[in-house]
Amino acid sequence: MMHALARSIVCSGSILLCLKAGPVAGQSAPPVPSSFPRAVTSQPNGVPAAAGNMPVGSSLLVFDAETKQYDASPGEAAAPFIFNLTNVWTNEIVIERVRASCGCTTAEMPAVPWHIPPGGSGQVHAEVNLAGKMGLVTKTLTFDTTVGPRIAYLKVSIPMAPASGGTLSQLDRRAAMALAAADSRAIFQGDCAKCHVEKGRSALGEDLYAADCGICHESSHRESVVPDLHALKQATDLDYWKAIITLGKPHSMMPGFGAAQGGPLSDAQINSLATYLDRTISHHLTSTMSNAAAAPIIQSSIVQ
Repeated sequence: MMHALARSIVCSGSILLCLKAGPVAGQSAPPVPSSFPRAVTSQPNGVPAAAGNMPVGSSLLVFDAETKQYDASPGEAAAPFIFNLTNVWTNEIVIERVRASCGCTTAEMPAVPWHIPPGGSGQVHAEVNLAGKMGLVTKTLTFDTTVGPRIAYLKVSIPMAPASGGTLSQLDRRAAMALAAADSRAIFQGDCAKCHVEKGRSALGEDLYAADCGICHESSHRESVVPDLHALKQATDLDYWKAIITLGKPHSMMPGFGAAQGGPLSDAQINSLATYLDRTISHHLTSTMSNAAAAPIIQSSIVQ
């Protein structure tokens, strides 16, 4: 009898605890404290809608486009970009600063730091200096914000600038190709040296690429036997570029540019050129930019 009574008391206690822990019928659960921000997304009518308990930067701070492309004209000095940003959150968002991927890219915010109120918007003006560049160039802007970092991609298509001394005639070009086919080091001699040696004599990195490499690989008259370095079908890295620059490529018109091979470049120049190519062209960069490649690309909103 006593045992049965004890079991009854225990069961009754458990039921009371369950009733105390759960909400009373007809009442809703206690509201989430206001100190816990809610992430929002933009509905078709533009009204923010709650979508979670923590902010998500990609949905709270909206860019008109995270990747933009600008097609430069021959000889153009800089590529301008405008990014439109909107705060669709119910709280203020602060952009502390914008960091560019290199010194040739600059960005200007309305203020530093930039406080964007709920529903507020504004523009960030950016510019890429095109001196010494050619081909397709990609730069980035990293926005350090109170809802996490955001990255914008700036792509610039840059044609090769016209040669100051004029362009070769079709006949002269064929003659130069025949010389290079017979002896790849012929470009370091005679009249060819004016372009293939003298222009890059004291240059480094990007400037050296424009002087010694772009003259062939980025030329609008590039022959089919001269590879497009932006579309190589093999993996490349720093060691690959050092080797191909220093030693050249056997049975081709690519000579070794290293001094030991009779070329015009010092070890320091080769290292700087290989580092530039590895940073801007190497295929292992594809994985780090996959998000940018998948994102829609729109042309810069600035019209010349």
